[in-house]
Formats: sequence, C-alpha cells, structure tokens
Amino acid sequence: MIKQSTVVKKTLLAVTVSSLMFTAGCNTDDNVNSISEEKDKPQIALKFKNVLDRTGTPKHLAEVSVGNHMAYTPLHDSGAWHGHLLPDLQQHPENMGGFGVTAIAEEYNTSVAEYFDKLSILKNGQAVNFTAKAYSIPGALIQTMDADGIQVEMKLQFVSSRSSIVETIITNTTGENLELVWNGKLVDGYYAKDGKANPDYKATVAEQLPNLTRIMTSNDSGDIGIAFGKERKSWMVRTSGSSAFNIHRNIATTTHFNGLEYQSVAEIDAEPTHTLYTVFSHTLTADEWQQEKTVVSDILKTPIRYMNATTERWEQYLQHGLVNKNATADQERVAVKAMETLTANWRSPAGFVSYDTVTPSVTARWFSGNLTWPWDTWKQAYAMAHFNPDLAMNNIRTVFEHQVKADDVLRPYDKGYLLDVVGMNMSKERGNALGLTEMNDSQSWNERNTKPSLASWAVWEVYTTLKDKYNRTDDAQAWLEEMYPKLVDYHNWWLTARDTNNNGIPEYGAAVDPAHTTEDGQLIYEYKIAADPENWIQAKGIAEYNKLLESFNYIDIHSPAQTAASWESGRDDAAVFGFIDTIADAQGLTDINDIELVDQLGRYAHKQHGFDNAYSVNGEQVTYANTTPDNTAKLNQAKKDWQVKFSENRDKSGQLVGYSLMQESVDQASYWYSDNKFLAQIAMVLGYSAQAADFTAKAAETKDYINQCMFDRETGFYYDINIDANQARSLNNGCAGNPIVARGMGAEGWSPLFNGAANQITAAAVVKNMIDPTKFNTTVPLGTAAKDNPAYGADIYWRGRVWVDQFYFGVKGMTNYGYTEQANEMVNKLFKNAEGLTLDRPIQENYNPETGAVQGANNFSWSSAHLYMLYNDFLK
Repeated sequence: MIKQSTVVKKTLLAVTVSSLMFTAGCNTDDNVNSISEEKDKPQIALKFKNVLDRTGTPKHLAEVSVGNHMAYTPLHDSGAWHGHLLPDLQQHPENMGGFGVTAIAEEYNTSVAEYFDKLSILKNGQAVNFTAKAYSIPGALIQTMDADGIQVEMKLQFVSSRSSIVETIITNTTGENLELVWNGKLVDGYYAKDGKANPDYKATVAEQLPNLTRIMTSNDSGDIGIAFGKERKSWMVRTSGSSAFNIHRNIATTTHFNGLEYQSVAEIDAEPTHTLYTVFSHTLTADEWQQEKTVVSDILKTPIRYMNATTERWEQYLQHGLVNKNATADQERVAVKAMETLTANWRSPAGFVSYDTVTPSVTARWFSGNLTWPWDTWKQAYAMAHFNPDLAMNNIRTVFEHQVKADDVLRPYDKGYLLDVVGMNMSKERGNALGLTEMNDSQSWNERNTKPSLASWAVWEVYTTLKDKYNRTDDAQAWLEEMYPKLVDYHNWWLTARDTNNNGIPEYGAAVDPAHTTEDGQLIYEYKIAADPENWIQAKGIAEYNKLLESFNYIDIHSPAQTAASWESGRDDAAVFGFIDTIADAQGLTDINDIELVDQLGRYAHKQHGFDNAYSVNGEQVTYANTTPDNTAKLNQAKKDWQVKFSENRDKSGQLVGYSLMQESVDQASYWYSDNKFLAQIAMVLGYSAQAADFTAKAAETKDYINQCMFDRETGFYYDINIDANQARSLNNGCAGNPIVARGMGAEGWSPLFNGAANQITAAAVVKNMIDPTKFNTTVPLGTAAKDNPAYGADIYWRGRVWVDQFYFGVKGMTNYGYTEQANEMVNKLFKNAEGLTLDRPIQENYNPETGAVQGANNFSWSSAHLYMLYNDFLK
C-alpha cells in the first residue's frame, strides 16, 4: 500500500488558498488492468504528436509576445477555465515532471505557476537522475522519465469543465522504497514581453496587484488550496474574491509552504508498480467549488473511467473530423491543429453565459474568458458541426441567449437584435439597468452593433450534419424548431433598424448607444483641422456632421457610429467604409518618403485628381505646401470620395432606433440573399410553406438587385453602392445609387460568389481580378484589399492582411462557379506560404499577403474554423 512519508521536507511555494479538502483511497488493481486495456487500443490521437508547441515556463502573470498575446499555447479542453504547459526540456530540463499552469481570470488568461506538482524521486535519500521526454497529443500532455530501475509515465487530461487530472505510473524494479517529492512554484513577476520585464509596471504580482492575494493552505492529507483575492483590473485580471485552485491526490502527503512555493512529500513501498492521481481544479466562485468538490471526489474514486471518457471523446472528434483521404500529412495536421484550437477555445458556462461556448482565442488578451461574438460563432459552429455538433449548437445558443426581447430594460425597440459581444460579466450600463451590484464591470460586453446575417447559414449546416452525418434526425428537427423563431426575429430586426430607404436591402450601421448618441439623441463625432492637427475637436448632431463633410474643413474626421458600423460588417477598418490614412496620421514624421507613404489620401488625391501633395515640415507638424484654392479643391474632391454619411433610423412613432451608413454593402446584401434562402429551406422542413415562399421571393429579389446595382462592368467587380436620391433618380433603375468604385476593390467583392448571388458572367469577371497578381493573387492570396486599392497596406488590419474567413469565402465562391482548379491553387499557396501553418506554431488571426508573416491574435478560432473547412472542402 501507499504510505505517507514520515520524513519532513523543506517547504516551497506560497500563494492564495482557501478550501475544503479531502482524501481519496488508493488505486485498485481493477483500475490498473483498465489502464493496460486502454493502452492496447489503437488511438488516432497518437498519430498527431506535437501538432502545437505546448511547452513553456511562465514566470510572469502576463507573459506575452507578438500583439501582447500569451507567449505560450497551453492545453485547454472540456471547457475548463485553466490550462497546462509541458516543460521546455531544452531550456529548462530542471522542470521535468511538472506542468506549467495558466488560468482564465474571468476575461483574461493569466499565468499561475511555473509548475505544479513537479515530481522528484529519492532512493535511499538520494535524488534519482532521470532523462525525460515530453510531448502532446490531441487532448493530452505526456511526460516520461527514465532511470536505472525506475520509469515514470505521466499523462495529463481534462476530465470535467473545472478539473484536470495527472495519472502517474511509477515502475520500480530496484526493490527499494521510494520517496516522492512534489514541488510547485507560483509566478512572481507581473508582466514580460518576449521574456523581458516591462519597466512601466511594478516588478511583481504582489506589488502591482496587491488585492490579488494568493494564499495557500493545506489539510491533514496534504491537499492544497490556493485562494485568490478580489481584483478587478481592467484588461488584465478579474477575480471574484472566491476563485481558487485546488490540488487533490489519491495519496496522503506532508505539505509545507515557503513564500510562493509548496512541497508535498510521500513514500511508496517497493512494489513494482504504483499508479497515482492528482486532480487540479480551478473554480471562479465559491459556489462553483462547492459543486466541483463532489466531482473531484468521484474522479479520484474512478479516475480511469473519466480518463477513458476523455480519450474516447477525442477519438470521436478525430474519427468524425478527419474525412479527407486525399489531404497530405501536413494538411491533415493543420486540420487537427484547427480542431485542437477550436476545442481549446471552448469555455463552459459561467456568469451571464448559460451555455458552453467558443471564444475567438483563449491566449489573446481581449478574446478570452467566455466572450462570444456572433460573427465568430457562425463560422466556428459551421466547422464544429462536423466533429462536435453539440458544442456547435451551444455556441449558437450563447449568442441568442441575449437576443433582445420586446420587454428589454435598455432597448425594447430593438426586438430581435443580437448583441456584438456577450460574456461572463455585463457592461456597467446593462448591469445598472438590471440593478446588479457586481459582475457589471465588463469593458468587453458590447451592444453598439451586431454582425452580418450568417446565422441561418450556420444553423442549417448544423442541421444537415446532425441529420446526414450523425443520423440524429430527431435532434436535427428539434434544432430547427428551436432556432427558427429566433432567426426570424433577427431577420426582421434588420428591416426595422437598418433599412433606411425601405427597399428591403439592409445596411450596416450602429445602435443607439451612449458611445454614439448624446442623452438628447444627437450623433457624436470628432474632427481635426489643419491649424491644430494634433487635437480632436468634439462635436454632435447629424446635420452638423453632414454640414462639416460638405465644407471639407477638416483633415481627419471620425464618428464612433462609423466605427460601430464597420464592426457590424465584421471588417473593421475596411476601405469601403471610408477608412484611409491621411496627413493627420503623418504628424511627427520628418522624412518626406515616409510621410507620403503614410498619407494615403494625399497620394490618392494626387493620382486621381491631380492634387499637388508636396509637404511642408515644421518641427513635428506636417502640412501640405500648396494651399491655393485650386489645389485645395482637388483635395476636397478626394475627400468626397471617402466621406461616409449616416442616416437616422426611426420607428413609426418617431423614436430613434439606430443609424445606417448611407451605402448598401454588397457583402451584407449577399448574406441577406443567403439568409432568405436558408430561412426558406428551414421553413419548408418545418412545414411553413407560405413563409418559405415569402423568403424565396425575397432571395430572388435580392439576387436581382445585387447584379443590377452592385456590379461595375468596367472594372469587373462588385462594390458597395451609395444611397443617394439624386443618383437614384438619374439611374432610374431601382438602384439606391452608384457603385463606390473610388474606394478600390476589397474582399466584399467576391461575397456574391460565395453566397451564390452572382451569375456566370459576373463571376468570371470577379475571378479574373482575384487571380490577378497585381490585385489579389499575392504570396498568400486574397487579401482584404487589392494591392492597387488606394488604402492598401500589407500590414493594415482589414485593408491588406489576409483573413482566412475572407479567403475561404473567395475560394468557395470560385468553386461555386466552376473555377475549382484556380481555387485549389490558391488553397495550396495558403498552406505553403502562411508562416508556421504546417509547423507547430499557433493558427493566427491573419497573415501578411506579401510575406506570409503571422499577424494579430494567436490560436484564433475563426481562422481555425475556415482552415478546417478548407481541409474538408478542398485539397481533393
């Protein structure tokens, strides 16, 4: 039997602890036999070692790299709110036998410990000198340590939504008793980027965050609790005051603490095999821990049952997900990486999110917790339907859980509206309206805008996959019955709040919100003038805003509603929404070439309208040298090409219900076409034939409108169009206005192909532009703006970088119209040239179109979703 050591060792560690702890019994022979039986089974997961680099030894609470996102890629699974890292045996061989620990502090991922339960073994009082190996497989971290006569196998898996387990099998042929020593060490440092501490912050966690007390305690059995004090540091840490880590083993130990370190000691006899289990639990509140204690007790009673369930779950993911027999080994590994990434970004319910959900990235500082966006969700669910349909459904349910109802406390006029971001904590505005005194301080919860109409697309994919792939016919039918009325409400909302000219083609826009609107209902905006290029002038009123646009008396202008409207598109600072760098962005530069490169508007004005864009530099102030009226008029004409106007949308009673851009977006019109199409299909399945006919008619009308109004025959591309009464009267063809060709080609131009709204002739013209190396066919193809777009920049968020969703929309659109060979060529270029994609690096938010360099957030969900779709749909 396992015995508690009588030897008292030096203590190490000290942090926060509070909890009730218990001891479970020894492992049974039956469990040992189960281990052998499980190991004899062939496992798909074993084919995919180290698909992602999961090594790391964090020493700071925030350990970041490019983009200020987490420098490591921990293993997360089962919706748990903590993660684990393998030791980097090249850099830190002394950390063999331990696992690094991270935890999501409600909205932000943080490093907790350099290692927990780092195992050392003493024989006859002397430390055993091991050699070690460490690797990951989907759903598990594995370490082995070998020495003469002693072998150790360690396997870590997640076995509940709050707990992970380490199975440690010690094989001992020395005939000697062994002493086991487990060490843990909490991170001490506060912030480091690329391994270097930031002097702008205090050095240690205790100095920078004194409220984040980390108190460690132990019970008579040596189990450990770490309690975290209440800290509400925006953009860094949020804890409730009762969040905790708890460590339980199936062997009693003597545990001591020393500062930020702990040490637990036990002794085992000379039996040839001992199997030990350690459970790590991270809970966000005291109530969660009360519930999880029972789970932990059951885990330690039947650990193999839990571990086998995790192993089988991953086998099912891989069996159902890896269906492309023609993919290369590298491409298949990318598919597995995508599945691992989506699963790692899975969070279980907490706070104001009642369902399992998937976030954009567990390692990205502003995308973690259970923060959920509609735009991301539609794509994630579409992909996950093929290997985890239940999580796909719950991800969608999370978005609709907070769909605005007619009796909403803040915006009853927005019935059917889907909020842009929901999560564990609410915004101050909504929390106050509900009378909350806590969990109402989120700066991420966002009601300023929604996202494009791809919900029905995702819901339909889940339905067909449940029905056809999983043979879950009843579940598929129930899914449509559940979602259909919510989808219809969302669909109708667009026509109520975002169709400013009432022609059935909704625009992107912004909600009535304190960020956009004064208390007396006026639009908020700001601008800069040439005489004071450094400072924003605050202003209000939509009439005044439009008057300022017409006067051209500004060098830069911005409305928060314009930002929200671009967010609503999912394509943030895209050129089509009037975003272009100006002379205001060149302030502080002194090199004329640098200034000209930054001043995109000045270059555009020079090329398009003959503007003299020579510069005058006075210290750090940059102005145009030629200020004659004639030259200024040419600049004003350029400004006019990039101006974005707004319309106030009001309901029948005259109440302000939102803002619309005075342009109809071709991508939203295309999504609107497919939304009608999929709603018609859903209605038919549910037996609503009259509603199906109505949606079908709307789809046909939308398709005709897109091809009549949004395609420019001269350039062979689709564009947004102006909503302009004078232009509409001149056209006299039912179109709201002319295509906005001046702002160049962007990824929105192939959305009619992706959604099936184009015709064969227009598709051919669009594809010609897509495969043109001077436009979109770059090293990594299909960037978000053509290379000849006036606002293009290879490193600009939505005006050059390649986003994998837009790439997928493009190549899928190409195949829809018979350009399969060209599409496959582009897919192969992406897999070949996107930096680190086929290696063990994380999947990135976006990529440089000219170099393939990684950019944006790491371990990004919607990139992963579309990479999985590319694997699933292409490479054949």
